[in-house]
Amino acid sequence: MLARDEIKSYDDLRGKKVNFNLKASQTEVSAEVIFDALKIDVQRTNYDNDEAIQKLKAGEIAAMIVLSGAPQAALAKVKKEDQVHFLALDHDSLPNHDLSGINSYYLPAELTHELYPNLIAEGTSVPTVANRALLVAYAWPEGSVRYNKLAKFVQEFFGKIDQFHNGARHPKWREINLSAEIPGWTRFKPAADWLAAHQSVTASRTQGGISDQTPSDLKLAFERFIETYAASSRQGTLSPSEREKLFAQFMSYVESQKIGQSTR
Repeated sequence: MLARDEIKSYDDLRGKKVNFNLKASQTEVSAEVIFDALKIDVQRTNYDNDEAIQKLKAGEIAAMIVLSGAPQAALAKVKKEDQVHFLALDHDSLPNHDLSGINSYYLPAELTHELYPNLIAEGTSVPTVANRALLVAYAWPEGSVRYNKLAKFVQEFFGKIDQFHNGARHPKWREINLSAEIPGWTRFKPAADWLAAHQSVTASRTQGGISDQTPSDLKLAFERFIETYAASSRQGTLSPSEREKLFAQFMSYVESQKIGQSTR
Protein backbone atom coordinates (compact mmCIF):
# COMPACT_ATOMS: atom_id res chain seq x y z
CA MET A 1 0.00 0.00 0.00
CA LEU A 2 1.47 3.33 -1.10
CA ALA A 3 -0.12 6.26 0.74
CA ARG A 4 0.17 9.98 1.24
CA ASP A 5 2.46 11.02 4.10
CA GLU A 6 -0.46 12.20 6.23
CA ILE A 7 -1.85 8.64 6.22
CA LYS A 8 -0.13 6.83 9.09
CA SER A 9 -2.07 3.55 9.09
CA TYR A 10 -4.86 1.71 7.30
CA ASP A 11 -7.31 3.16 9.85
CA ASP A 12 -6.56 6.65 8.50
CA LEU A 13 -7.96 5.55 5.13
CA ARG A 14 -11.50 5.20 6.44
CA GLY A 15 -13.83 7.15 4.14
CA LYS A 16 -10.98 8.27 1.87
CA LYS A 17 -10.25 7.49 -1.79
CA VAL A 18 -8.13 4.37 -2.29
CA ASN A 19 -7.20 2.97 -5.68
CA PHE A 20 -8.00 -0.72 -6.19
CA ASN A 21 -6.46 -0.88 -9.68
CA LEU A 22 -8.65 -1.91 -12.62
CA LYS A 23 -12.06 -3.53 -12.12
CA ALA A 24 -12.05 -7.32 -11.75
CA SER A 25 -8.24 -7.33 -11.55
CA GLN A 26 -6.37 -9.57 -9.13
CA THR A 27 -5.37 -6.42 -7.27
CA GLU A 28 -9.00 -5.41 -6.77
CA VAL A 29 -9.88 -8.86 -5.46
CA SER A 30 -7.03 -8.74 -2.93
CA ALA A 31 -7.90 -5.17 -1.90
CA GLU A 32 -11.48 -6.26 -1.19
CA VAL A 33 -10.27 -9.17 0.95
CA ILE A 34 -7.96 -6.93 2.97
CA PHE A 35 -10.34 -4.05 3.59
CA ASP A 36 -13.25 -6.39 4.35
CA ALA A 37 -11.09 -8.22 6.88
CA LEU A 38 -10.05 -4.92 8.48
CA LYS A 39 -13.66 -3.66 8.37
CA ILE A 40 -12.52 -0.36 6.88
CA ASP A 41 -14.81 1.36 4.38
CA VAL A 42 -13.11 3.47 1.71
CA GLN A 43 -14.06 5.23 -1.51
CA ARG A 44 -12.86 2.91 -4.25
CA THR A 45 -11.24 4.14 -7.47
CA ASN A 46 -10.11 2.02 -10.42
CA TYR A 47 -7.12 3.58 -12.18
CA ASP A 48 -4.14 1.68 -13.56
CA ASN A 49 -0.89 2.04 -11.61
CA ASP A 50 0.61 4.83 -13.71
CA GLU A 51 -2.48 7.03 -13.49
CA ALA A 52 -2.98 6.22 -9.82
CA ILE A 53 0.56 7.33 -8.98
CA GLN A 54 -0.03 10.70 -10.60
CA LYS A 55 -3.30 11.16 -8.71
CA LEU A 56 -1.60 10.09 -5.48
CA LYS A 57 1.15 12.67 -5.94
CA ALA A 58 -1.45 15.33 -6.69
CA GLY A 59 -3.42 14.46 -3.55
CA GLU A 60 -6.52 13.36 -5.49
CA ILE A 61 -6.46 9.94 -3.81
CA ALA A 62 -5.16 8.99 -0.37
CA ALA A 63 -3.55 5.65 -1.23
CA MET A 64 -3.18 2.91 -3.83
CA ILE A 65 -2.83 -0.80 -3.39
CA VAL A 66 -0.40 -2.63 -5.67
CA LEU A 67 -0.18 -6.37 -6.24
CA SER A 68 2.98 -7.08 -8.20
CA GLY A 69 6.34 -8.79 -8.02
CA ALA A 70 8.76 -6.48 -6.25
CA PRO A 71 10.38 -4.30 -7.37
CA GLN A 72 7.47 -2.90 -9.36
CA ALA A 73 8.81 -0.69 -12.15
CA ALA A 74 6.36 2.20 -11.69
CA LEU A 75 6.86 2.34 -7.91
CA ALA A 76 10.65 2.21 -8.26
CA LYS A 77 10.50 5.69 -9.82
CA VAL A 78 8.58 7.23 -6.90
CA LYS A 79 10.57 9.23 -4.31
CA LYS A 80 9.99 10.41 -0.74
CA GLU A 81 9.94 13.94 -2.14
CA ASP A 82 6.62 12.97 -3.73
CA GLN A 83 5.23 12.93 -0.14
CA VAL A 84 4.26 9.28 -0.21
CA HIS A 85 5.33 6.20 1.73
CA PHE A 86 4.52 2.50 2.15
CA LEU A 87 1.98 1.53 4.82
CA ALA A 88 2.84 -1.32 7.16
CA LEU A 89 0.41 -4.23 7.37
CA ASP A 90 1.04 -6.41 10.42
CA HIS A 91 -0.08 -6.85 14.04
CA ASP A 92 2.24 -4.12 15.33
CA SER A 93 0.86 -1.49 12.95
CA LEU A 94 -2.76 -2.59 13.45
CA PRO A 95 -2.98 -3.82 17.07
CA ASN A 96 -6.75 -3.37 17.29
CA HIS A 97 -7.53 -5.51 14.25
CA ASP A 98 -7.89 -9.25 13.80
CA LEU A 99 -5.61 -10.14 10.91
CA SER A 100 -6.41 -13.87 10.90
CA GLY A 101 -8.66 -13.46 7.86
CA ILE A 102 -5.81 -11.87 5.92
CA ASN A 103 -3.16 -14.29 7.14
CA SER A 104 -5.28 -17.26 6.06
CA TYR A 105 -5.03 -16.09 2.44
CA TYR A 106 -1.67 -14.34 2.27
CA LEU A 107 1.92 -14.82 3.41
CA PRO A 108 3.90 -12.40 5.59
CA ALA A 109 6.40 -10.40 3.56
CA GLU A 110 8.42 -7.21 3.72
CA LEU A 111 9.48 -4.39 1.44
CA THR A 112 13.14 -3.48 1.83
CA HIS A 113 15.54 -0.67 1.00
CA GLU A 114 17.12 -2.88 -1.64
CA LEU A 115 13.78 -3.16 -3.44
CA TYR A 116 12.77 0.50 -3.14
CA PRO A 117 15.79 2.63 -2.13
CA ASN A 118 13.95 5.88 -2.89
CA LEU A 119 11.18 5.17 -0.38
CA ILE A 120 12.66 2.95 2.33
CA ALA A 121 15.65 3.96 4.45
CA GLU A 122 18.70 1.71 4.45
CA GLY A 123 18.55 -0.91 7.16
CA THR A 124 14.77 -0.69 7.52
CA SER A 125 11.82 -2.54 6.01
CA VAL A 126 8.04 -2.30 5.80
CA PRO A 127 5.96 -5.38 6.73
CA THR A 128 3.23 -6.35 4.28
CA VAL A 129 1.65 -9.49 2.80
CA ALA A 130 2.25 -11.46 -0.38
CA ASN A 131 0.51 -14.12 -2.42
CA ARG A 132 1.78 -17.14 -4.33
CA ALA A 133 1.57 -17.78 -8.05
CA LEU A 134 1.00 -21.32 -9.30
CA LEU A 135 1.56 -22.55 -12.87
CA VAL A 136 -1.26 -24.98 -13.65
CA ALA A 137 -2.23 -27.12 -16.62
CA TYR A 138 -5.48 -28.75 -17.68
CA ALA A 139 -5.59 -32.51 -17.05
CA TRP A 140 -5.55 -33.65 -20.67
CA PRO A 141 -5.71 -37.45 -21.21
CA GLU A 142 -2.24 -38.98 -21.06
CA GLY A 143 -0.88 -39.54 -24.55
CA SER A 144 -3.19 -37.01 -26.19
CA VAL A 145 -1.78 -34.31 -28.49
CA ARG A 146 -2.21 -31.56 -25.91
CA TYR A 147 -0.77 -33.73 -23.13
CA ASN A 148 2.34 -34.38 -25.22
CA LYS A 149 2.71 -30.66 -25.98
CA LEU A 150 2.59 -29.89 -22.27
CA ALA A 151 5.13 -32.64 -21.61
CA LYS A 152 7.47 -31.09 -24.16
CA PHE A 153 6.99 -27.66 -22.54
CA VAL A 154 7.92 -29.11 -19.15
CA GLN A 155 11.15 -30.58 -20.50
CA GLU A 156 12.15 -27.32 -22.16
CA PHE A 157 11.10 -25.00 -19.33
CA PHE A 158 12.40 -27.05 -16.41
CA GLY A 159 15.62 -27.87 -18.24
CA LYS A 160 16.37 -24.18 -18.82
CA ILE A 161 15.09 -22.75 -15.53
CA ASP A 162 18.62 -21.64 -14.57
CA GLN A 163 18.56 -19.21 -17.50
CA PHE A 164 15.80 -17.28 -15.70
CA HIS A 165 18.05 -16.67 -12.69
CA ASN A 166 20.43 -14.21 -14.35
CA GLY A 167 20.40 -10.45 -13.85
CA ALA A 168 18.49 -9.81 -17.07
CA ARG A 169 15.36 -11.38 -15.60
CA HIS A 170 13.04 -10.05 -12.88
CA PRO A 171 14.38 -10.93 -9.39
CA LYS A 172 11.20 -12.89 -8.64
CA TRP A 173 12.38 -15.66 -10.99
CA ARG A 174 15.02 -16.54 -8.40
CA GLU A 175 12.23 -17.47 -5.97
CA ILE A 176 10.76 -20.15 -8.23
CA ASN A 177 10.60 -23.57 -6.58
CA LEU A 178 9.94 -26.33 -9.10
CA SER A 179 9.55 -29.00 -6.42
CA ALA A 180 7.20 -27.09 -4.06
CA GLU A 181 4.23 -29.11 -2.82
CA ILE A 182 0.81 -27.38 -2.93
CA PRO A 183 -1.88 -29.06 -0.77
CA GLY A 184 -4.85 -30.22 -2.83
CA TRP A 185 -3.01 -30.06 -6.15
CA THR A 186 -1.62 -32.99 -8.16
CA ARG A 187 1.66 -32.47 -9.97
CA PHE A 188 1.58 -32.95 -13.76
CA LYS A 189 3.13 -36.41 -14.33
CA PRO A 190 5.89 -35.31 -16.77
CA ALA A 191 6.86 -32.61 -14.24
CA ALA A 192 7.01 -35.21 -11.47
CA ASP A 193 9.03 -37.49 -13.75
CA TRP A 194 11.48 -34.69 -14.55
CA LEU A 195 12.02 -33.96 -10.88
CA ALA A 196 12.47 -37.67 -10.12
CA ALA A 197 14.99 -38.00 -12.93
CA HIS A 198 17.07 -35.23 -11.42
CA GLN A 199 16.94 -36.50 -7.85
CA SER A 200 19.98 -38.71 -8.43
CA VAL A 201 21.95 -35.55 -9.19
CA THR A 202 20.49 -33.24 -6.57
CA ALA A 203 20.74 -35.93 -3.90
CA SER A 204 24.51 -35.97 -4.38
CA ARG A 205 24.61 -32.47 -2.90
CA THR A 206 23.99 -34.10 0.49
CA GLN A 207 26.22 -37.10 -0.22
CA GLY A 208 29.62 -35.61 -0.80
CA GLY A 209 28.66 -33.22 -3.59
CA ILE A 210 28.48 -33.50 -7.38
CA SER A 211 32.19 -32.83 -7.68
CA ASP A 212 32.74 -36.18 -5.95
CA GLN A 213 30.64 -38.14 -8.43
CA THR A 214 32.53 -40.46 -10.77
CA PRO A 215 31.93 -40.46 -14.54
CA SER A 216 30.11 -43.78 -14.16
CA ASP A 217 27.81 -42.25 -11.53
CA LEU A 218 26.98 -39.37 -13.83
CA LYS A 219 26.45 -41.72 -16.77
CA LEU A 220 24.02 -43.79 -14.70
CA ALA A 221 22.16 -40.66 -13.65
CA PHE A 222 21.92 -39.55 -17.26
CA GLU A 223 20.61 -42.94 -18.39
CA ARG A 224 17.88 -42.72 -15.75
CA PHE A 225 17.11 -39.24 -16.96
CA ILE A 226 16.82 -40.50 -20.56
CA GLU A 227 14.52 -43.35 -19.56
CA THR A 228 12.18 -41.03 -17.67
CA TYR A 229 12.25 -38.40 -20.40
CA ALA A 230 11.39 -40.89 -23.12
CA ALA A 231 8.55 -42.36 -21.08
CA SER A 232 7.00 -39.05 -20.05
CA SER A 233 7.30 -37.42 -23.46
CA ARG A 234 6.06 -40.50 -25.35
CA GLN A 235 8.92 -40.25 -27.79
CA GLY A 236 10.11 -43.82 -27.45
CA THR A 237 13.70 -44.41 -28.56
CA LEU A 238 15.66 -41.20 -28.94
CA SER A 239 17.90 -40.54 -31.90
CA PRO A 240 21.64 -39.93 -31.36
CA SER A 241 21.20 -36.20 -32.00
CA GLU A 242 18.35 -36.00 -29.49
CA ARG A 243 20.41 -37.85 -26.87
CA GLU A 244 23.34 -35.52 -27.53
CA LYS A 245 21.13 -32.46 -27.03
CA LEU A 246 19.70 -33.85 -23.80
CA PHE A 247 23.15 -34.81 -22.55
CA ALA A 248 24.30 -31.21 -23.10
CA GLN A 249 21.35 -30.00 -21.01
CA PHE A 250 22.11 -32.60 -18.36
CA MET A 251 25.78 -31.64 -18.10
CA SER A 252 24.83 -27.94 -18.01
CA TYR A 253 22.71 -28.72 -14.99
CA VAL A 254 25.54 -30.69 -13.37
CA GLU A 255 28.00 -27.82 -13.92
CA SER A 256 25.56 -25.33 -12.41
CA GLN A 257 25.40 -27.46 -9.27
CA LYS A 258 29.22 -27.57 -9.08
CA ILE A 259 29.35 -23.79 -9.26
CA GLY A 260 26.70 -23.56 -6.57
CA GLN A 261 28.75 -25.81 -4.27
CA SER A 262 31.97 -23.86 -4.82
CA THR A 263 30.31 -20.59 -3.77
CA ARG A 264 28.85 -21.96 -0.54
